Amino acid sequence: MKNEKSFFEFIGKAVVAFILEWAGILITAFVVALFINNVIITNSYIPTPSMESNLPVGSRLFGFRLTYKFTKPKRGDVVIFDYGYECKNCHIMYQKNEEEKCPKCGTETKGSKKVHFIKRVVGLPGEHIEIKADYTAEQELFKTTRFSDPNVKATCGHVYINGEKFEEDYLNEPMIVNNFFRGVDLTVPDNCYFLLGDNRNNSEDARFWPNHFINIKDIEAKAYVIYWPLNRMGIIK
Repeated sequence: MKNEKSFFEFIGKAVVAFILEWAGILITAFVVALFINNVIITNSYIPTPSMESNLPVGSRLFGFRLTYKFTKPKRGDVVIFDYGYECKNCHIMYQKNEEEKCPKCGTETKGSKKVHFIKRVVGLPGEHIEIKADYTAEQELFKTTRFSDPNVKATCGHVYINGEKFEEDYLNEPMIVNNFFRGVDLTVPDNCYFLLGDNRNNSEDARFWPNHFINIKDIEAKAYVIYWPLNRMGIIK
């Protein structure tokens, strides 16, 4: 009986030791993963077509959080940033504001879900940015039908930085500039950036935001690589 009892005690201790060992491994792995995801990288999903065709809907990507701890954002960087909130009451998305309330229903931001966007850096601190119409484009130059009459030309334009035309080879079609797709004429404040979507004619970006600029403190990471789906895997340009 004594030997049998000792055997079961030995087995019990071995099982407990095994469980504790694996629990320690799992807890350590969880803590490391949490640290990496919150301090080193960000794992993001593309829910809208605002960055097509470079970042198609459904893409998943990694961003590096430490990039802007050592350098400042550069023109052309694709960045992940803290835009604002989804109201816990009326569920609209809205930009951060000084009142810290939903502009539609007045609900306080506390407890509302944070909203992150992905856009491209176009304007840097201190730069004079203009978006203005300067040519017309034929219907066939657009990837989707935007006009009821195929013979109608679209009024299009470019971004001008400090008076110089800025050529953007990553755009998927000409940029419409009209009463809806607004032109701008502004100067970027210190420590702030002017951000636009690559799918310029289907992007809710700085042209439409109440505050046209994003402060450096709200830019969380530089987007580096698409990892899913596998047929889109590659470095973000």
